[in-house]
Amino acid sequence: MEILFAACLVGILLGLYYKFVVLIPLTLLATIACAVSAALQGQTVAGAIFTMIVDVFALQGGYMIGLTSRDLLSQIRSRFHAAPSRRV
Repeated sequence: MEILFAACLVGILLGLYYKFVVLIPLTLLATIACAVSAALQGQTVAGAIFTMIVDVFALQGGYMIGLTSRDLLSQIRSRFHAAPSRRV
């Protein structure tokens, strides 16, 4: 469950700051990390595949959340970092 939450958070952060090309190597790294983790824990092949699929979906879903919330975040930032007007 923790890795699912972490994958979603990483996806959100990457969606906010990077373009979609970052998803390809990150998806491969997440798949490899899940496979190694499943092998070390002694999971079955079906359980390992299920874990990989769920984590990749969480990563890409988080990326979409981050991608669609860019505008909202920029509006919030502009309210807190408002520069004074230079008009006289």
